[in-house]
Amino acid sequence: LQMQKQLAEKLKGLKQKGILPAGQPGDRKNNNNDASAAKGGTDALAAAKAAAAANASASKMMKPVPLRLDDQGREIDETGQVIAKESVDAPVFKASEKRPDGRGKDYQREQEAEEDKFLDPRMPAGIGTRRKKRDTFSFVQEGKFQKMAQRQRMKSKFAELGHGKMDRRRDDSNLPQTGNPNLVPLGVRSDSNEAATTSKREEISIEWWDACLVSNGEYDAECGNLVSNKITSYVEHPVPIDPPAEAPQPPPQPLKLTKKEQKKFRTQQRQAREKEKQEMIRQGLLEPPKPKVKISNLVRVLGADATQDPTKIEKEVRAQMDERQQAHEDRNLARKLTPAERREKKMRKMFDPEKGLFLAVFKINCLDNPQHKFKIDVNAEENMLTGCVLTADSFTLVIVEGCSKSIIRYKKLMLKRIDWNSRVPGEEETMAEEEGDGAVHNACTLLWEGSIQSTHFRKFRQEVRKNDIAARKHLSDYNLEHLWDLAAREGTQ
Repeated sequence: LQMQKQLAEKLKGLKQKGILPAGQPGDRKNNNNDASAAKGGTDALAAAKAAAAANASASKMMKPVPLRLDDQGREIDETGQVIAKESVDAPVFKASEKRPDGRGKDYQREQEAEEDKFLDPRMPAGIGTRRKKRDTFSFVQEGKFQKMAQRQRMKSKFAELGHGKMDRRRDDSNLPQTGNPNLVPLGVRSDSNEAATTSKREEISIEWWDACLVSNGEYDAECGNLVSNKITSYVEHPVPIDPPAEAPQPPPQPLKLTKKEQKKFRTQQRQAREKEKQEMIRQGLLEPPKPKVKISNLVRVLGADATQDPTKIEKEVRAQMDERQQAHEDRNLARKLTPAERREKKMRKMFDPEKGLFLAVFKINCLDNPQHKFKIDVNAEENMLTGCVLTADSFTLVIVEGCSKSIIRYKKLMLKRIDWNSRVPGEEETMAEEEGDGAVHNACTLLWEGSIQSTHFRKFRQEVRKNDIAARKHLSDYNLEHLWDLAAREGTQ
């Protein structure tokens, strides 16, 4: 029994190792038969021995063969004989393979095409195998066209002054038969090149950058032919030219608010600033302001402290009130404009040309009184008006241009404030006797008033012309001759 158990364990181990195939004796179904088990055990031992011998031979075959070398470094076997090895060529890629005739892939395609009996001879070899190169972006390097333009300008300048082209090819007559320019010895030049270079330098009498400064085109030792007005202390800069493009859209105009809307907007901004200040005080970023104590709220703010020493508390409160009043006055003084700034602000507010330019034309029948001339001239300067007083044989024309407020004030002067029939105190009686009952009353009328885009005169001045033709010609220099025609037609109506 003990022997049977040992055989059964051995069979089980061999079966797990895979040495005992399926269906061999020792299966669990045949374990009950003792005779068959004994027989199977004997066969299993024989099979195990055969497997062990095979494993031993396999392990011996797996070991590397030792390398044996003789004195000359040649490999020998166990018996000492030299082992002859066959030479193996290294693999060569077809791309790097060199053909004896030096022809490339086109020749290989032609050879393949000749061998193919089904190839149409009318079709070129290798058609359809070449892929078209893809179209990609070709960016222009910065400064490429500037260099081309500069090179072209230099060529044209040299051509005008007789220097010839800059990129003239060299004469290749001195090159050897091989055509290699590197084989030409240094310093060797043909006689034709040397003669051409010498004659070209002899023809050049002045450099192109000095040609505009010399009058006769040649250098002078005493600089007598130098154009002095060409030499200045200024540096010439090219005029910048804007590229052709459409004008940009005008910026959006700001929305004009009414008085009520402006007041509401200021109130909202003030409330937002106060709210932000309160939020910073609540977060501890700002120190809370001291209570604004006055005599009227003394007891309400201080409470019980006001009754302990009323005289001292009242003195402190009055000092705080004076300090606040002084700070208020200092802030107002800091914002107050200087006399020059105040004058500039007043002039800008009254005579700002950006608010619009207007022109007014007055016709005066007679302007002989010097007081009237003085008032016309002085008021035009005070109101910052430009224009002219044009006196001729028939009448006097007064043209003024400026801002709207200046024109309004000047109209009051010309139409209401001046008495055009008044005379000089010494001449009143004499003029009255000469004129008699048929005296003509002098008057000033407003011919035309309207807006203009730009001023026509640079300042206000008085002009006297002998006749009406000269007066009209004077106005034609300022493109205002139609005003004289208007005044002439007004007199005939």
